[in-house]
Amino acid sequence: MLRRQTALALFAALLAGSASAQAPAQRPAQQRPAQAQATPAPGAVSQPDNTTATYGDWVLRCQQSVAARICEIVQTIEQQGQRGPIALVAIGRPVKSEPIKLVIQVPPNLSLGEKASVRVTVADKEEAVAIFQRCLPVGCFAEASLGDDAFKRWRGLSEAGQMRYLDAGRREVTLPLSFRGFPAAAEALQREP
Repeated sequence: MLRRQTALALFAALLAGSASAQAPAQRPAQQRPAQAQATPAPGAVSQPDNTTATYGDWVLRCQQSVAARICEIVQTIEQQGQRGPIALVAIGRPVKSEPIKLVIQVPPNLSLGEKASVRVTVADKEEAVAIFQRCLPVGCFAEASLGDDAFKRWRGLSEAGQMRYLDAGRREVTLPLSFRGFPAAAEALQREP
C-alpha cells in the first residue's frame, strides 16, 4: 500500500511540477548543502535521475526515486494569447500491476458539482471520463483508469480529440487534445521497466 501511495504521489508530483512556469533559482555552489555521493560499483552503469523525450505533441518523462522509476507521457495544452499552459494531460502506470492512469490538470476555475469530470472525446465518441479528485492552487486534477484496450485504441488514433468540462459559471470549456506522436510516445512508455 505504501509503495502504491508513493508511486501515486510521484505521479502527481511529476504532473504538478510541469505546471510551474519557472524553475526555482538555484543557490550559488558555495551555499548548496553537501550531498552524499554514492559510488557506483565497478562496471555499473549509472542512469540519470530525470529524463525526457519528445514525440510529436507528447513528452515521455521519467523520474527515478529511491523506490522506483516512474514514467508518464504528457501533453501540455496552451492557448494562444495566454501565458503558460492551460491544461496538462498525463498518462502512465504508477504501479506496474495496476491499470494505466489518465490524469488531467485544468485551472481551478471550475464547477465541482456531483461527479464533476472531464470528458475526452474523439470524433464525437466518448473515449474516457476523468473524475475530479482534488483542487490545489496550481489547478484541479481529474483521474480515470485507462484500460489496455482503450490505450491500444488511442495508439491508432490520427485525428484530434477534445476535452470538455464545466467552468465555475457552468459554461462548457472545450480544449483540444492532439494524438500527434502518441503512438511512438505510448510505445516508449510501454518499453520502460
